[in-house]
Amino acid sequence: MRMERVDSYGFDFGVLTRATNIAADYTQSTIDLPTAREQMDNIATTGKSWSKKATIIATAAAGAAALLVYGGDWIVSIAGVIAYLTLVFMMQKLGSLRWPSFFIQIAAGILASTAAAAMRILDPNVDPTSVVISIIIIMMAGMTSTGAVQDTITGNYMHGLGRIYEGLVNTAGLVVGVRLGAALFNALGVPLPVSNEVSLASIPLWLMVIAAALVAVGNGIILQSPARVVFSAATLAMIVYLVYAALSTGQGADAWARGVAAFAAGIGTAILPRMVKAPTSSMAISSFLVLLPGTLTYQGIWGSSLAGDQALYYLSSAFIAALSLATGLIVGQYVGVVTLNTLNVVRNRIFTPMFFSRASNHPLTRRGGKTSNARDTEGTSDTDTQE
Repeated sequence: MRMERVDSYGFDFGVLTRATNIAADYTQSTIDLPTAREQMDNIATTGKSWSKKATIIATAAAGAAALLVYGGDWIVSIAGVIAYLTLVFMMQKLGSLRWPSFFIQIAAGILASTAAAAMRILDPNVDPTSVVISIIIIMMAGMTSTGAVQDTITGNYMHGLGRIYEGLVNTAGLVVGVRLGAALFNALGVPLPVSNEVSLASIPLWLMVIAAALVAVGNGIILQSPARVVFSAATLAMIVYLVYAALSTGQGADAWARGVAAFAAGIGTAILPRMVKAPTSSMAISSFLVLLPGTLTYQGIWGSSLAGDQALYYLSSAFIAALSLATGLIVGQYVGVVTLNTLNVVRNRIFTPMFFSRASNHPLTRRGGKTSNARDTEGTSDTDTQE
């Protein structure tokens, strides 16, 4: 058996989307097996979905949007973009050097504190906590914790438990880095009163909706999703945030608001991927990135070193938020698939979310329409995995 050395790590939704489409063409007998194999072999040479310049611009836009979401003004957002781009470059560089993720998280926390200190020097009225949170938001364990809960409630207990532990350890690294940086600048005479009090900004709803879309666009471009997927996910992100805003109380986990918003995302990711021929995983998490409970986990880990019951409150809130998002997404996808099946919508099962195994003759799981070649059997697809 030939062994090959892997030189770098990364994830590319463009590659996943192309591979999924090749699989779809083969299962529909549009191409034969030799052609499918040849196209699979050529995926790595087809180039990126987005250029390096486009990726940098998208990263900057996502950084500016994050700063607005967490309370920064326009000046702070512009200044924070530099720190955000530096953070992304640092993550890539340290990752290529095989640094353990815990130490990368510490470095990210120190960088965020440095950026907050620089902004405090320029404007003493700047809230350093908002600056820090806005910069490290991409490092938080919101996606990890939500994915971990999703694994757990779908029966993958050990994998879910491992991801939960991963999220807690990596978040602890962020807290260590931020507090080290704050202590250093306080000692140097630059007051940096960073705390774990995190809240979304009080900005107009229309601006928050645009910010949610920008975050989805930035995330999609950074992960090299094709343009049709990026803008579909951004549209869905705006709808999802509007649903959340209509139900949100602004307190704690906001479980019902997050759950219903994720339910809307689930229905969307059961329908839209079929329309744009993309895997559901390329849209699922992007559609509610701003609702992920990473900040609650961060607050809980930070609060563990303080008096009182802050840690328990925030950690339990993070778990409830993750549970609401994961459950809402899965139920929404199920309802979306069942509805399309009931309506006998012609579809390709390659672009269908994965669900539990069920009896093929169950009235809610019968496949509607011709979707592939004669070797297909009734039932839902197991080809598309979720985040």
